[in-house]
Amino acid sequence: MEINVRKALPEDFKLIGRLLNEILKQHSDGRPDLFEGGESSGKYDREHFETLLNDPGCVVFTAECDGEPAGYLICKIITERPNTVLKAIKTLYLDDLCVDKNRRGMGVGRALMAAAESYARASDFHNITLNVWEFNASARGFYESLGYTTQRREMEKVL
Repeated sequence: MEINVRKALPEDFKLIGRLLNEILKQHSDGRPDLFEGGESSGKYDREHFETLLNDPGCVVFTAECDGEPAGYLICKIITERPNTVLKAIKTLYLDDLCVDKNRRGMGVGRALMAAAESYARASDFHNITLNVWEFNASARGFYESLGYTTQRREMEKVL
């Protein structure tokens, strides 16, 4: 099987919209108190997706397996200095990753992550960051297998 990762095109929204819906379902199943359920394009609609493609502060990758769409990764570039005690660094924030459920375990996610890391190294980023929900044990395990560690923890108390 050949995996090809490239920068996303507007026509990739057909796959990405479907996968965004899969992610929304996973999140609404895991945290129904926070995430809306039901049919939706998820986090991004077509118009917002196309805006991301033209935003110099974003990079979107699409993966194909043997010429068939298989997954995507939406990255955002963060260069601001959040306050006077933190150093100003250039971060590639991995905003959204999804692999088609029929292609998981075949290296698609690893190929997308490798593309992001290659892009970040070539563009002189300090680090790559991401958020992963605590209920998503498979995603946490995936990122840990790639060498990601916990930088900080966000905690909550549901009332």
